[in-house]
Amino acid sequence: MTSKEFKQLIIESKYYTKYEPILEKNSLAIFAYEALSKFDINNDTISTEEIFRKLHHNNKLFFELEKRNKQLQIENYDFRHKLFVNFDADIVVTDDQKKYWEKFLIEYKDKLVVEITENGSDDETSATIMKDFSTWLVDKNIDAALDDFAQDGSMFSFFIMNKCKYIKIDKSFIQQIRKNKNYLPYLEGILRTIRLNKQKSIIEGIETKEDLELVQNLNCDYIQGYYFNDYVRIV
Repeated sequence: MTSKEFKQLIIESKYYTKYEPILEKNSLAIFAYEALSKFDINNDTISTEEIFRKLHHNNKLFFELEKRNKQLQIENYDFRHKLFVNFDADIVVTDDQKKYWEKFLIEYKDKLVVEITENGSDDETSATIMKDFSTWLVDKNIDAALDDFAQDGSMFSFFIMNKCKYIKIDKSFIQQIRKNKNYLPYLEGILRTIRLNKQKSIIEGIETKEDLELVQNLNCDYIQGYYFNDYVRIV
């Protein structure tokens, strides 16, 4: 598929947002929602990872697409709770991009948390770009979350981790513990470190009652996953 064909496909796609809840671990009260982008192309739902991986090689189109997406995510949200929004550092690199996102984020900074994501970047400079982005968020006093901690293929960085108020533990941890309980002390140690650093932990991937029972015995702050589908809102 050529870049021109891909651009036309994106323009013609139907975009919608799924707002997935993040709940307090003990009370199960809703703390926040995460805005998840979905694309419907020819009645086929395409994952954001597929689209963003392609767009990493077209910064201008990636930036324009995310301007639209983030604006729609904000416009369709009632802000009764905080909103976590996924940001790829590759769309916050030029002076014009930084100026645009600063104006956009500052307006909502008390209501938003920026999730720093790695949506398929394969560039050797991606680590530096992500470090610069995390520093930029701190400088602008915007709360950040490190997304998908310990996901296969993700970059581990103490620097970025230390810049974030929230650490989101990837669902792969829960999946591994289901198979091998020896990983449980490892997760407990990570959660203890997060708490000692005065950060907040969010465990992702809660899909069953057993998963919920497991995490409710852990010293984490918040939980998230498909088990709570009754809470999910789609627009």
